[in-house]
Amino acid sequence: MKNQSKIFIVLHNVHSVSKVIDTAQVVYSFGFQNFVVTKAEGSAAQTGVPEANKLAIKMKRNFIVMPKLIDAIELLDVENPLLIPSPVLTKERINLEELSSQLKSDEKLVIVVSGSSSSFSRKEMDLGQCRSIDTQYDIGPAGTTAVVLYMLKSFSE
Repeated sequence: MKNQSKIFIVLHNVHSVSKVIDTAQVVYSFGFQNFVVTKAEGSAAQTGVPEANKLAIKMKRNFIVMPKLIDAIELLDVENPLLIPSPVLTKERINLEELSSQLKSDEKLVIVVSGSSSSFSRKEMDLGQCRSIDTQYDIGPAGTTAVVLYMLKSFSE
């Protein structure tokens, strides 16, 4: 898929080592270049971030760590990131046509998944557009990322 270098997957507010590593593996295994972690705390910061960094180096991919979600949004210079909360929190679903047109327009696409079971705060949800995948329950950041990246790859080929 062309324009992959303009797609950034952000894992926000994560405390679990496995969520960081699993999400990094999904991003890189689908062939995407850019993985960002914001607000990593506890064991995710101490062990998950270094392991994800090692994986990125091994696979020749990009890995960025930022303290806050707003820092990543400002650094990546994107106006309207796509935040994917739990499907229980929003009725609006991801629109593939919107994503496809955004990819074709050569804009950066920043997709943010939550590493926390509490999803995003109201303040964080106001930073971009909130759309969920069409599942009954939250399937976690690695599962959500896999579904979205699969849709992007299949829709753009």
